[in-house]
Amino acid sequence: MTLSLLSHLWLHEPDADTVARAVAELGLPSAHPAELGPAYTEAFLLNVYPYATAFTDPDGELNGPEAQNVAARFAEHGYHPPELNSVGAPDHLGLCLGFLAYVSDTQCLQDTGCLLLEWAPVCCLAVEREPSAHAFYRALARVTRETLLSRFALCSTHQTYHPLPITDYVEAEVSLRDIVRFFLAPARCGVFLSRSQLGQLAKGLGRRLPFGSRFEVTELLFASAGEAEAVEPLITALESECDVWGREYWAWARQYPAWQPTAETWLGRTANAARILSGMRQVIETERI
Repeated sequence: MTLSLLSHLWLHEPDADTVARAVAELGLPSAHPAELGPAYTEAFLLNVYPYATAFTDPDGELNGPEAQNVAARFAEHGYHPPELNSVGAPDHLGLCLGFLAYVSDTQCLQDTGCLLLEWAPVCCLAVEREPSAHAFYRALARVTRETLLSRFALCSTHQTYHPLPITDYVEAEVSLRDIVRFFLAPARCGVFLSRSQLGQLAKGLGRRLPFGSRFEVTELLFASAGEAEAVEPLITALESECDVWGREYWAWARQYPAWQPTAETWLGRTANAARILSGMRQVIETERI
């Protein structure tokens, strides 16, 4: 029942009965359904995209080949929930949780749980760290992450991680668009930066960003930091963010030792981001000479 309820909460704005169940069965904080409607949109439609490929695709693109592989797995086992027609892609976390609750084949259950552990805890952390997220949805993300790690961490398998060449990102001629693409792809940088979080970074620099896509907002953040001669403070803020995510990965690996190989994959990504930020700092220092 836990997985089914978690699935429903990731896929739907809850009514009063569902909120009551979430409070009683999952320990989530009580909230009025009227406030959770806008909060659902803010968390899952505008800021954190709960799809596998948002976290596993090298460019952070949605609905790629991996998503179609998930759809094929669903079809193979006769899993056809109505939500398949309403979400943006079949690899939505809510659908994957529903599939775990639906499937009866033990091997398929373990395989799917293992695949989820490659990205779902990171997606949950993105919601937990989302500045605009309602306490109800932060708690939902935490409970989802803990449920998955406690049930399926033993089946977690090692992933092969090949960091991108650092020289591609620290040379003086590097494109701003390349830097933006890197920091918008968790599979490369190890963190998820939402629009709201990008706005917080800009606010810390004394800048304001207009509403736009994540790419547009990130590009404007770097450009405005350059105009205000605040690139170094932005680098420091991003370094701090990478450090926070890295500490979380280490903490999960200590609590769930079988998840350590996956943690090492994500730590490799945050370490690569830290090296790139260090390289950017070196470029700035060189230009001053």
